[in-house]
Amino acid sequence: MVAPGINRRLSAEPEKGEKGMSVRKRAAGLLTGLVTVAALAVPLAPGAAQASTPWLDDPGTCTNHQTARSAVISGRTVEVRYGNCNGKQYGWGRIRGFVSWLPDRIRFEVDINGDRIPDGHSVRLARHRNYTAAYPTASGSRRAFRACFVTSDSQPCTPNNSTAWW
Repeated sequence: MVAPGINRRLSAEPEKGEKGMSVRKRAAGLLTGLVTVAALAVPLAPGAAQASTPWLDDPGTCTNHQTARSAVISGRTVEVRYGNCNGKQYGWGRIRGFVSWLPDRIRFEVDINGDRIPDGHSVRLARHRNYTAAYPTASGSRRAFRACFVTSDSQPCTPNNSTAWW
């Protein structure tokens, strides 16, 4: 006997949502959609090694290093650098004159479509390494780089803390 107000299902049939689709199938479809959207939302940033990433983690091995842009920000010198790495030219950011016991960081921003809004970036804690990952240069004016002094990983470059775009 079932108590009043309790609906006891006698069959092993799965619960159905609208149009006869099981709740389990609907949840699986929703999860698949979320995973697909998340995969498409991956930002242009260096991180875990991917086979097709254009970022070069350590430009310290590059040759013919030169400084393209430089600015002094709060007593620290931030630079956009470039050089030849594995037969290709790359750009990266470097900071000099940083304070090792402070959270000084070097941030390097990349614009790939010419709107001078960053499409990707690399940030390094200066006391661990005073230069960022590198990104390939391009011959056209659409791709540009800038470097800046920041004190947190989420702090962006601004005209007050960075070099000009190069």
